[in-house]
Amino acid sequence: MTDTPLIAGLILAGGLSRRMGGGDKALIEVEGQSFLDRSIERLSPQVGPMILNANGDPDRFAHFTLPVVPDVVEGYAGPLVGVLTGLEWLRDHTLGVEWMVSIAADTPLFPLDLVQRLRTAVMAEGAEIAVACTNGQAHPVFALWPVALAGELRRAVVDEGIRKIDQWTDRYRVARVEWPARPCDPFFNVNTPEDVARLRMILDGSLPPEPPLLARTPVAVVVERRDGATAWVKETWMPVDVIAEPPPGPAWTLLSRGAGTERYLATGLEMELHRSDLASYRYNLGGNDPRLYVALRPSDGPQPVRVVLVTAAPDQAQALSESGEDIVDGLPMPELLRVWVERFCACHPPDEPKRKRKRDTLDAGQTFSRKDPP
Repeated sequence: MTDTPLIAGLILAGGLSRRMGGGDKALIEVEGQSFLDRSIERLSPQVGPMILNANGDPDRFAHFTLPVVPDVVEGYAGPLVGVLTGLEWLRDHTLGVEWMVSIAADTPLFPLDLVQRLRTAVMAEGAEIAVACTNGQAHPVFALWPVALAGELRRAVVDEGIRKIDQWTDRYRVARVEWPARPCDPFFNVNTPEDVARLRMILDGSLPPEPPLLARTPVAVVVERRDGATAWVKETWMPVDVIAEPPPGPAWTLLSRGAGTERYLATGLEMELHRSDLASYRYNLGGNDPRLYVALRPSDGPQPVRVVLVTAAPDQAQALSESGEDIVDGLPMPELLRVWVERFCACHPPDEPKRKRKRDTLDAGQTFSRKDPP
């Protein structure tokens, strides 16, 4: 592009990262590079000068050698204020820069032809602003803006209190530029630990071409028996631990015996993940203490109780507990299984519609398998 020096780049990194537990999302590293490193690497060949919009102590970004510009409106008011900040800084501190492209630091796979295609669309359509899209959905943070609109944007933000980008851009001629969303959406936004796992899978090539319907892994459960406390309750049973890598051996093994207690290891069990339960798994993983839920059922066979379910879906466990027939308890989720569940969820786009369980079948191609945590 012969006019690239006239286009500056703005990297937005001013969010609060609430869904990542706070801190600087832009500095999270995956495969040896931070999101901000990747953003700079992809954006720098496409633009002339670059600036970073971030709040707080600018020294934490010192090694990136970019101007760090805090929001010109206080209160973490969102990306539109970040755009205003960039436009005003470029207007006041540069010469000859007529356009600014904005990108988000937590979207490190944005296209390498972003600026070229946005600029071409503006010129071809006689538009004032160009916005990137996939599947018909606009990504207004990824847009090309004329620096000359800085004054009008300030009036909209400060005098009218406008905070949504779309609400402001609707006043102008906007060119919408479509990118393919396959094999993965280039504007995939990393907001959660699950998204980090998905990004890692994209980068290392382990993301399956089609999301798996079902995954299975062997587990074992430690079950405890206690003598009853009354004449009417002779004994009680409860699960006390889930083993992620069960040892070989018989299906029911006495582990220990103490005063009024016994512990047994139940093996030959499988834990399943279903695409239809994604929302429940994500709810579980989103808490501070992810759990596995184990259901025991009295048995007339050689074992006094048997394990009928090990699940990461809280609602499935609740349904069993309400039946009154089973003993259901929540146990800490081993790290190996937490990573496995997280990877299964990460294989599915966050907005994927919920599917009915009856349609789920084993993923015949085995495109998803448990892997040890990195």
